[in-house]
This record gives sequence, C-alpha cells and structure tokens, in this order.
Amino acid sequence: MKFNKDKAIEKAQELAEDFDPKKAEGFVQKHQDSSWYEDFVLLLDMIRDDSFKIDTKTYLSIAGALAYVVMPVDLIPDFILGVGWIDDIFVLGYVMNSIADEIERYKTYISQQIR
Repeated sequence: MKFNKDKAIEKAQELAEDFDPKKAEGFVQKHQDSSWYEDFVLLLDMIRDDSFKIDTKTYLSIAGALAYVVMPVDLIPDFILGVGWIDDIFVLGYVMNSIADEIERYKTYISQQIR
C-alpha cells in the first residue's frame, strides 16, 4: 500500500472536524478508573517531565507508538467502527508493556519528589 500524503492530510482534517469534545470527555469519564488509563496519563506526564531522564530507546518507542495512534493511515483504519482502534490499542499496550520498568522508575521518581 502506497502512502498518499494528501489523502492522509485530508482524512486527518475530516477526523479533526468530526472531533466532539463532549464525546471525548465522556470517554475520559468512562475510562478514568481503568489502570491502563492511569498508566497512559502517567506515560504522557513522563515524556513531558523535563526533570526525568528517559533513555533514547524508550523515548523513541513512546514517540513511535503515539505517532502510530494519531496517524490516520495504519494497519486497520481508525474510521472502521468497532475495530479501527484495535491495532492502536495493541501498539500502545505493547509499548507500555515493553517499557513497564521505565514507568515504574518514573512512579518511584514522582513519589520521591513529593516527599
């Protein structure tokens, strides 16, 4: 499958136009008690925390996974209802599992900063 930049940009614009903040907030409310959600938020905090040093391999894994999720063109297109996010969830889950030690190190780092 050849990557078509114009088509990808067009699809991204369509998805952006269809974004519903109320639905997004509903998703957050529905899933905020899930452990994966907490870990995902922690992951975002970890990469934004300039005082925490992440090794290059971990940083590239996180960046690659996030890029895969936001790209409109992937293995299973996101616009296919019901199954479009399966590959995205798998990629995020795989990366989070592969960097679990780094996530735990960040949790320890945070708890030490609070003291």
